[in-house]
Amino acid sequence: ALTTFPGTQAGILMTTDTADQDQAILLPHLDTNQSAWSKVLWGTENQVEWECSINLAATDNQKVWAGLKLTNDQLPETDANQAYFYYASDATNGQALSTFTPWYFIQSVNGTDYLTNTGVTVAASTNYHFRISIDSDRKTSIFINGVQYSATTTATNANTQKGPAMTDDIDLIPYIGIEAGAGAAEALNVHYTAISRHVFE
Repeated sequence: ALTTFPGTQAGILMTTDTADQDQAILLPHLDTNQSAWSKVLWGTENQVEWECSINLAATDNQKVWAGLKLTNDQLPETDANQAYFYYASDATNGQALSTFTPWYFIQSVNGTDYLTNTGVTVAASTNYHFRISIDSDRKTSIFINGVQYSATTTATNANTQKGPAMTDDIDLIPYIGIEAGAGAAEALNVHYTAISRHVFE
């Protein structure tokens, strides 16, 4: 009932319910009786490429996450291995951040978390095209609106530094979600999401 076609743009409009911490999350069917997703795996060794296009209706009282995880939780400490974009308007029920205006990139490798401020300020009604590319060495490259950004805080070149090698043979799942941070509904437009991989194994 809370996912509709927006009419004014492509894709779907996901809207949370009105209580604090209510969420709306987009993911593939994980039940093997509903789709082939759990049989066609998307491992870190498969040179996975994931992308999406989204925009936020507003930027207050919310958490937004999009990328490759093991569970649908927005908090980085939940999954030991993951790579995703993250925005939080505040620290309530979320990750403690140094500032609450930009898109972050969070990568975890065997429980070690790498948190990178991309420097891209989040704005309402603005389209964001995210892309994560995992290469043959399992290292991540990240892009926002076609521009490459560092995937690690230890970057020597702030625009091209790849993230550390992901753990081998971890099967990731694409999630896009929004969580309300107060007693009001929050909305996220998802124009599309896509994933591909090298065909082997």
